[in-house]
Amino acid sequence: MKHLFSALIFDVDGTLAETEELHRKAFNDVFKNNGLKWHWDKSLYAKLLRIAGGKERIQFYQTHFPQQNGLLSDNDIALIHKKKTEIYASLVKKGALTLRPGIRSIITAALEQKICLAVATSTSYSNLVSLTKSCFDKKPEEIFSSIATGNLVKQKKPAADLYNLVLKETSLNSKECLAIEDSRIGLMAAKGANIPTLVSPSIYHLAENFSEADYTCVTLEREQLPKELRQLLF
Repeated sequence: MKHLFSALIFDVDGTLAETEELHRKAFNDVFKNNGLKWHWDKSLYAKLLRIAGGKERIQFYQTHFPQQNGLLSDNDIALIHKKKTEIYASLVKKGALTLRPGIRSIITAALEQKICLAVATSTSYSNLVSLTKSCFDKKPEEIFSSIATGNLVKQKKPAADLYNLVLKETSLNSKECLAIEDSRIGLMAAKGANIPTLVSPSIYHLAENFSEADYTCVTLEREQLPKELRQLLF
């Protein structure tokens, strides 16, 4: 029987794991360590997540909050973000991160079935390494045959660049793939590349509009997956 999908393309933050609270803590820690009187509470961070990429988020914050204007140069932002990534990696290494329910079984089944797995994420490659080493005890390349991270494209999500890069690297038609996302900007990126999309909203994105999604589910556990994906994997 020919299955509808030949490849699964995963977002990382919020999709593979609920990472955003760790990211928020790492941002606040690095701000404090560097003498910045900034604090991103949950409400503010939810708004900042509309901007993909950590460096871009910092720049947006100081540009759109008048009291922060002009505080950090591009070099300052790059350095702050580098330190933030190191803090995040340390938190993950200590075991502060767990996969979202259902993710392990999806990936395990896909690998057993020799289904192509890929990543399209605005986050950094080092953050992906931290996650896969902590949660799978593997390098990303041992799981995913194509890895598109934010530093490899001109525009991050909601632009389609990351998904287009995966399609180029895998030589797959967009309709042969299924994107798995947790946010509206991720959904927009996948649909911009004409890829069918399953959305399972993460904590920070529960209230967003996912009307364009081909499939939605509360969690990624087997019984909640769309029938086509269950048949493919199990």
